[in-house]
Amino acid sequence: MSAITRTWIAFAAVGAGLIHVALVIGSPLALAIPLGLLGIVEFGWGVFAFTREQLPTPRAAIVVAVAPLVAWGLLVGAASSLQIPALASLMDVVPWGIAAIFQLFVATSISLQARRIREGRQRASTAPGAARYLTALMLGALAVSALTTPALAATEAGIYAQPHGEHDGSFTPQRDSPAGDVPEVVFDVPSHTGH
Repeated sequence: MSAITRTWIAFAAVGAGLIHVALVIGSPLALAIPLGLLGIVEFGWGVFAFTREQLPTPRAAIVVAVAPLVAWGLLVGAASSLQIPALASLMDVVPWGIAAIFQLFVATSISLQARRIREGRQRASTAPGAARYLTALMLGALAVSALTTPALAATEAGIYAQPHGEHDGSFTPQRDSPAGDVPEVVFDVPSHTGH
């Protein structure tokens, strides 16, 4: 597998992991725990994949990429057929759909690579030139960030995040020196609407 493809797969795994961790906030505990574990595994695997010449545990990575897609499909089917509005509200298409795109990319890329190896069509991978690799690295990072940003914004954490530029002077540390003691830093955090 080329270094460029491996890097793109790692970026996709990191993006899916970030989205799944962000989906933990606002999810019921029964969904939050598996999502949190899945996100940590995806993120960690993606970071680890950046450091290796071969993808770590490719078969397990395919299972980890495909299983949440099946689970999401089952949850969406259950929410619509059983008419459970609370469950349907958790299955927002934007973050789940973008995570699914990343997961499909990871699973498909690894599967195609495994097929090439089985059929003996695997070419010896040569290291790309520095300019080509950096260009591919930049394009992969831009693509994943362009997809991950709206997905994170559509999660519960993103919806209630305070927008940039709306912070006022009340969010500043203040020195409090009770009775001549050592000054203590106290934060006066303004209330956030919706929390």
